Amino acid sequence: MGDRAALMATTPEELLRCRGYAVVVIGNPRRWAPLLAGLVLLAGCGTGDPGTSSARDGGDGDGGAVPAAGAVANCGVDVPVQRPERVVAMFQNGIEAVLALGAGDRLVGAAYLDNPIPAQLDADFRPENYWPEEYPSREEVLRVAPDLVVSGFTGAFTREGLGTRAELGAAGARTFLFSAYCPDVDGGNQQSIRATDVSFAAVERDLTDLGRLLGAPDRAARVVDGMRATLDEVARRLDGVTGRPRVAMLNSPGSTGELRVFGTGDVATTIIEAAGGRQAFDTVAGRQRTVSLEGVVAARPDVIVIPACCGRDVGPEGAEPLAERLRNDPALATVPAIRDGRVFTTTFAEVSPGIRNADAVAALARRLHPDRFGG
Repeated sequence: MGDRAALMATTPEELLRCRGYAVVVIGNPRRWAPLLAGLVLLAGCGTGDPGTSSARDGGDGDGGAVPAAGAVANCGVDVPVQRPERVVAMFQNGIEAVLALGAGDRLVGAAYLDNPIPAQLDADFRPENYWPEEYPSREEVLRVAPDLVVSGFTGAFTREGLGTRAELGAAGARTFLFSAYCPDVDGGNQQSIRATDVSFAAVERDLTDLGRLLGAPDRAARVVDGMRATLDEVARRLDGVTGRPRVAMLNSPGSTGELRVFGTGDVATTIIEAAGGRQAFDTVAGRQRTVSLEGVVAARPDVIVIPACCGRDVGPEGAEPLAERLRNDPALATVPAIRDGRVFTTTFAEVSPGIRNADAVAALARRLHPDRFGG
């Protein structure tokens, strides 16, 4: 861990003495070392580069940028390849990727699960700190002294979240962001997400790159190979299919009751198309765009899929209240999906870029084309 290990090995008094500060520590000084290490790095102490360059406008996170030697290019940031010992993971897809790549024993912090973790990974989810309500404060994260922060969505790396990637890098924490959510500038929020690659190849590339950063390239290769095998099997079964149902993926977050659609430029559309469907809202770009009941009627989806969110114990059944609302709304009675009883539920985790995407394709394909799967 280099400089970070050296900092963690010093006393709290020595940590701040490099800036000329006097220190009074109450209680056991070692308890304060992780927080002071982060603060010292933020203040500029230490003997080397903290490891993360500032985001460069125009970096695409898809392998097109040329990273520095021994680094991974990720959304315009060169992330040095150095096995981390203290990992913080944000959001379901980030957490599950870290677990699937065998780094659960290094997870010192995790935040904001949307759904239950898959059974085969659940036993490995034992973070030292778990923050269920979206983002912890920047101070809470620095207190656990991470050397890598992984996020499934861009909101973590904003000043309203944990701070920009450059700011976290200055505090000694390298960062990694799933590339479907690269902002146009470091610190940008969801509204600043540019046109990104939402193909499965991009998801596989993210998992491969994260595997390198975690020191688990072989494990990443096995995860990616498993996903490809599932997608290949679905493609084989769907070979020659001509009738492709129009699929709408909808949810209704918050308490306003408004409907939102997962449109083009999102991995949800990639899942729909690989499962033998067509995006019903093919003129709506982006993730979770507001749509009216009239818009649903006009789109005439043959199938509606509702991802459930948000909480560690919220499975597909968590979307049933919205499904019932749509089924019983007279304004939607003429919509083919409502008329034919083809409203299904899933989880938010399955339609976020990550390790579940291939299984999500297989599950949706069985619903769209049951005859191809012995149904």
